Amino acid sequence: MLAVGYLEADSRLGRPGLREQAGRLLDQLFADRFSEEGGMLHAEGVGGQLGDHAWALLASVRAFQSGLGEQWLAIAQQLAAHLESAYADPEHGGYLDHAGGESLGRLEDRLKPIGENSVVALALFELGTMVGGSHVERGRRALESVAQLPARYGLMAAGWARAYDRYLQEPVKVTTGNPELAREALALKPYAVIEPGSDQRAVVCLGTLCLAPVAGVEDLRAALSEKRAVRTIELPGR
Repeated sequence: MLAVGYLEADSRLGRPGLREQAGRLLDQLFADRFSEEGGMLHAEGVGGQLGDHAWALLASVRAFQSGLGEQWLAIAQQLAAHLESAYADPEHGGYLDHAGGESLGRLEDRLKPIGENSVVALALFELGTMVGGSHVERGRRALESVAQLPARYGLMAAGWARAYDRYLQEPVKVTTGNPELAREALALKPYAVIEPGSDQRAVVCLGTLCLAPVAGVEDLRAALSEKRAVRTIELPGR
C-alpha cells in the first residue's frame, strides 16, 4: 500500500525520489515474500491471504506503469493467475479472503470481503487495459459479487465506488516516454493507464481505437477529449 501511494505521488505530481523508494521497497518485498507458485506470503512461512495478493497485484501493475521495469508486468500477470486459481469463486465471481486449508474453527469459513475485491478489480481493469484477455471481465465479476454490500458499509465502501467508477469509464491507455505528457494525461483522465515507451510523443488509445502520435500538451488534450460510450454493472435490487 505504501509503494502504491509513493508511485501515485510520482506519477501525478512528479516525485521521482518517492518512485525510487517504492522501487527499492518492492524489490526487497517481492524478493523476500513472492514466488510464482505460492504467491505473496503474509510473513515468513505464512501465506494464503487475499489482502496480500490484492495489494501486491495493484503495486506490480503500478510499478510497470511507473517505468520500474518490464518484469513487473510479468509479475502482475503471475499474480492475477494465482488469484484466479487459489482465491476465485468460479460460480459467483469475485475472490475469497483466504486460500483455504485452515483448521481452526471459523477460520475454515471463506468470506468475500468488499475492500480486497475492490482493489483486485481496480488492478485487473488496469492490467486488462494493457494486455487484454479476460482481466476486465474478472474485475467486473469481482465488483458484482459484492455489489450488495456498499449500502451497508457507507463511507467504508469508497474503494468499491472508486473501482466501479473506473469500470464505467472507457479504457484509456497512453503510451509515452515523456513524463510531462504522462502527468498531463493523468490530470485529464485520472483513470488513464500509462504504458512506458521510448518515444517522447504519446499514443492515445481509447478503448480499441488508437490515435496518431501527438507531441504536445494541446494535441494530447484534443486526443483525450474524444467522447465514447460508457459501460454499466447490474446492481442488486435495481
